Amino acid sequence: MRLHHAGFTLVELMVTVTVSVILIAIAAPSFGTLLLKRSVQVAADNLVSDLRFARSAAIKLSRTVSVCSARTSTACSDGASWKDGWIIFVDADGDGSLDQGDEVLRVQDALTSIAAMASTSPVNDRAFFVYQPTGMARGATQTFIITPTGDGASSLKRLVCVSIQGRASLRAAGTESCT
Repeated sequence: MRLHHAGFTLVELMVTVTVSVILIAIAAPSFGTLLLKRSVQVAADNLVSDLRFARSAAIKLSRTVSVCSARTSTACSDGASWKDGWIIFVDADGDGSLDQGDEVLRVQDALTSIAAMASTSPVNDRAFFVYQPTGMARGATQTFIITPTGDGASSLKRLVCVSIQGRASLRAAGTESCT
């Protein structure tokens, strides 16, 4: 009677490990690209969602609601560096600036995997949007080109368009303009 031993030989184990390493090496760059693509999608979705939320809150509350770029959760930034985050708040005086007594509705922290959230002409980028109780925004036209950090990032850009009325929309991947 022969004894049968179950298990792998050393050669079988080494072949399996080698094949696994090769497959991982092939998949790793694609996975990195997938993560960058996902971070851009999340940033674009967050921006569009929050601008829509602000517009909806202005209508629902019948009050002026502003969204401003911010580096902290307590004050708006002077510049329009949207990748650093933003604040949505009930703006009592409608100046687009978070003042004492303004009610903060939502805060978006900095988007760490995003290199830029700006238009092709960043000097003209808006630092804030002010939504009236009617849901309209004063001269809100803005194009956001969202670019991730890392190699090959330029091909993964997404476009968020804000119309003159303040309506935000996310354009399909590969779209180059809001028109």
